[in-house]
Amino acid sequence: MDMYDEVCNKIRAFNRFYTVQMELLSSNYLGSDYSVTETRVLFEIKNHSGCLQSDIVKTLHIDKSYLSRIIRRFSACGLVEKNKCDGDKRADKLTLTELGNAETDSLIALTNSRITSQISGLDQGECNALSVALDTVISILGKEEC
Repeated sequence: MDMYDEVCNKIRAFNRFYTVQMELLSSNYLGSDYSVTETRVLFEIKNHSGCLQSDIVKTLHIDKSYLSRIIRRFSACGLVEKNKCDGDKRADKLTLTELGNAETDSLIALTNSRITSQISGLDQGECNALSVALDTVISILGKEEC
């Protein structure tokens, strides 16, 4: 087995481990009314208020038709507002409503609580090692995004 096969297998093993640990395979992320993808879309809109749907498609690498269905559902539920972009009337800027912000904050708190419960038994050295390892993964695999 060459080094790329080894690393590929380790990444796949980590993904299998982490998706189960964070309950990401469920259709309802951590018992919420939203899928993992829907939760991430809300997070992106919150962090980039006024972003375009095309921005989210690029950031998350998801199908634009799928995102349109998500945004339509969120709009109907009163979570997201769509406003025409000043420069391009064909494009919609996305912002969270007050309800959308509250719901997203709740999902963020739920996620943080879940992660905190998973790492609460770690000592300072283990927390530091985990933090460095995660930074290393992002640094190495995120190079292409620069």
